[in-house]
Amino acid sequence: MSRLQRLAPYLFTEIDRAKRAAQAAGRDVIDLGIGDPDRPTPAPLLDAMAAAIRRPEHHRYPANRGSAALRRAAADWLQRRHGVTVDPDTQVLALIGSKEGLAHLPLALLEEGDEVLVPDIGYPVYASATLLAGGVPRYFPLTADRGFLPDPADLAAAAGARTRLLFLNYPNNPTGATAAPGFYAAAVAALRGTGAVVASDAAYLEVVPEPRLRAAARLRCCARRTRRASASWSSTASRRCST
Repeated sequence: MSRLQRLAPYLFTEIDRAKRAAQAAGRDVIDLGIGDPDRPTPAPLLDAMAAAIRRPEHHRYPANRGSAALRRAAADWLQRRHGVTVDPDTQVLALIGSKEGLAHLPLALLEEGDEVLVPDIGYPVYASATLLAGGVPRYFPLTADRGFLPDPADLAAAAGARTRLLFLNYPNNPTGATAAPGFYAAAVAALRGTGAVVASDAAYLEVVPEPRLRAAARLRCCARRTRRASASWSSTASRRCST
């Protein structure tokens, strides 16, 4: 069986197909699918984008890591907003979307048959990217009785000799759960000694108003983090992402 044949149907494609079928049948549909913003992109952001696209120096291929100015701005923002220090030259990349970074991470880290700890429920890309990289998803449950947070002891028990990566996502999609202070340190401690990378998908970082529940404030202990600007600023069609 090929890697492509191992993939399950993409969830959002199936939801969209069901929505279109219902609409064609004349049913009134409330779309709870992919989660596009229901508000327009803020006008100042549109103005800045429009001005930037008219500048001739922006009409060429960019540096493959993103411009140095953008990477410095991302690093400065993390320090100013969350007290997290990163090196813009070695720890920040500009991508076309955080999905690109998440999907390519298993390709960079896995050998055939290596294992990835994947939340169930969770973003489908974690598992599909693992399969496409020749890896094996190992699912850990997110249950309501634990506030949709994994038990670090369960993570430690699930980690084996071939575990290379753990995906975490808080604020969480689709549950909305947040992680209290200390959670990330406990998760990293659970995998200490395995050599596995902890990847924190912080796409919805700015959706949470309570500073102590923002994931980035506790990422000093994690090896990888992704930050998606477009989701926070109602501009999912305009990809501006740093990791």
